[in-house]
Amino acid sequence: MHVTMTIRGKRAATVSALVDTGASFTVIPRALAERIGLPTFEGVWCRMADGRRRKLDRATALISVRGRQVPATVLVTPNGGTVLMGAETLETLGFAVDPRKRSLKAIHSATIMAA
Repeated sequence: MHVTMTIRGKRAATVSALVDTGASFTVIPRALAERIGLPTFEGVWCRMADGRRRKLDRATALISVRGRQVPATVLVTPNGGTVLMGAETLETLGFAVDPRKRSLKAIHSATIMAA
């Protein structure tokens, strides 16, 4: 299932993202990170879907879906590829996947409480 997602660094881009509940974090290609001016930080070792381990740069971006916006961890792949929306972003936005309807459903508001 794909959703329309806006990702913001110094600039913003609206992209189609594959919702991947098996991915912990949102993943974007380096070309997109550069296009939106998203600074990256030291890489982190990740286990890919095919079992390989790769070191990917990470960043924090503002991500918007259906009027909800949250800061989220983003991993940056060195080559092109599909934009993935991972579980952290999905849950922080307050959405879950409805497998019967093949769509997102709101599970709570995206308001974060702080002491």
